[in-house]
Amino acid sequence: MSQPERNSALPAKKKYESPRQLARQANILAVARQMLAEIGYDRTTVRGLAERAHVAPGTLYNLYHSKDELIVAAVEEVLEEVGARVLSGSQPGLDRVVAIATETSRVIRKNPPYAEAMTRAMLGGNQDDPITSVLYARYVPFTFAQLREARRLQQLRRDVNLRNIATHLQAQSWGVVVAWIMGLISLESLGTEMQRSSVVTLMCYVHEDYQAQWQARLSALDNQAG
Repeated sequence: MSQPERNSALPAKKKYESPRQLARQANILAVARQMLAEIGYDRTTVRGLAERAHVAPGTLYNLYHSKDELIVAAVEEVLEEVGARVLSGSQPGLDRVVAIATETSRVIRKNPPYAEAMTRAMLGGNQDDPITSVLYARYVPFTFAQLREARRLQQLRRDVNLRNIATHLQAQSWGVVVAWIMGLISLESLGTEMQRSSVVTLMCYVHEDYQAQWQARLSALDNQAG
């Protein structure tokens, strides 16, 4: 049974509504991200998080069913911010697909320990773990929607499998992140490498009218790296 199906059987949790309550919840999620960056996923506990956030453990359990649900909420808040910046700062279609890589790398560069902790937690889990679902599967539907728009705009060939491309782009992005964690890519070059990964993949599928444009884009990234 998938995580969404398991959660659907659980009672709805209390949600904050007042400005003071929302500020408290934002602080809880920020503290969760700080702890994950400092001590990792396994050592982060609800009790320890409650103590650092200056709230009672019961307050956390009033909002979240478990540590996993709390951690996922902390991650989703960041991903929602990324999605909002992608939508507001790029054009529909392929530009938006590459913007996902750009904004993701920006988040990683802003807090590398947190990004590394989350990546290691995801890689250590399985496909049904909540953290895996939110980190890996989150942007496949988003990317698919942008690829569909790109095909409508005739930026992509008509014969391509959009679902496969969306999944491949997500896998490629995480491959670059893992290369950074392993020390094969510097933090400073992470953004360029993530963009390059997306552009190289998309070049296999862009409409012939866009081939020259995307080749020039790749050359520009190569010059940045050089």
